[in-house]
Amino acid sequence: MLSLVVLFLVVHKANPVRAAGVVCDDQALGQIPTLKGSWETHEDPHYQGYYDAGAACPSWAKDWDCMLDGDANREELPDTYNKVFKPYDCNLRPWNAEKFSECTAARRIIMIGDSLMRQQFMSLACLANDVVVSGEHHNWDEEKIPVAMEHDYIARGIPGDFRIPRQYIGRFDLKSGAQVFLRAFGRFNLTLWDDVFKEFLPLTDNDVIIVNFGAWYPRYNVHESGDPWKAWQEDMTELIDQRLSRYAARSFWRSSSATHFGGINGTMTFEKSVSDALAAAGRCQPSPLNESWYEDWMKTFLRSCGPRCSKIGLLPVFDLTQSRHDAHHGNFGRGKGTWILDCRHFCTSVVDVWNIVLYNQLC
Repeated sequence: MLSLVVLFLVVHKANPVRAAGVVCDDQALGQIPTLKGSWETHEDPHYQGYYDAGAACPSWAKDWDCMLDGDANREELPDTYNKVFKPYDCNLRPWNAEKFSECTAARRIIMIGDSLMRQQFMSLACLANDVVVSGEHHNWDEEKIPVAMEHDYIARGIPGDFRIPRQYIGRFDLKSGAQVFLRAFGRFNLTLWDDVFKEFLPLTDNDVIIVNFGAWYPRYNVHESGDPWKAWQEDMTELIDQRLSRYAARSFWRSSSATHFGGINGTMTFEKSVSDALAAAGRCQPSPLNESWYEDWMKTFLRSCGPRCSKIGLLPVFDLTQSRHDAHHGNFGRGKGTWILDCRHFCTSVVDVWNIVLYNQLC
């Protein structure tokens, strides 16, 4: 079953002039930003990303190493890792683990969503490894959650009583006293959300929430008799109206990441014919239809929300992700399992850039 965690390809007709000295922070991007740019080959032909996942990640994050055994596309990885994202209208400050630790000192960063949020959590741990003092990451184990999880958590919009899978938990601490938490589950349920957040109450204005739900709500799904797109809108309205807008914490809605499915509408993911076609091509293909619906809806909602949503911002990663259909390798996007290509999870520095955008907005 698809297990995804918290963006419309824009083609510029001419090479745009890059902004000089304008940093991609909150002031430059605004509360509801758009971040367009291009992926370009690094000037150093030996550049292979922000870190060596096999050597520079915490021991409990080694699973993030795309160069592990079993990747039929391994020969393509070095070229894929050599690309860097460059925005058109501002400049991303380079990642600096020490400064990230300082600017988040004694804060809690709570990452909530599905398995793509898990990937963002793992990426952040690798980027911050030099200032990480302890950490853990594993499949969801009720004994390691310090609050009771006593209810049946049913997904809205799916016929029957589909119980939301609880997927992954994690935590790491920085030397500045910052704490980063992961709680990953497939779809939103208000009771499940409240049970998870009992651990973090009371929330203060020193807390940061990063959230996304989307991948378990496909815009089209021939296998689902319900209406996941309508359910997503109802769930996100409830999340913002009943929770995020009432919290003292600062929240970031991480735009849904573009996925690159096969099928005539770009989102048919489970048909054998599609899997066979992907395997024959040896790489994921761009979606005929992109998934900008989620970000467009969220931007419209936040604009209409007014002052009560003033502490809710957007982490704009859709555009920078949409053009990277080549950034998926192997089962679950980690270079493992050659039996199927994973066109949902990313195996390269794409997810690292999500965190660098967060760093620019947060710090």
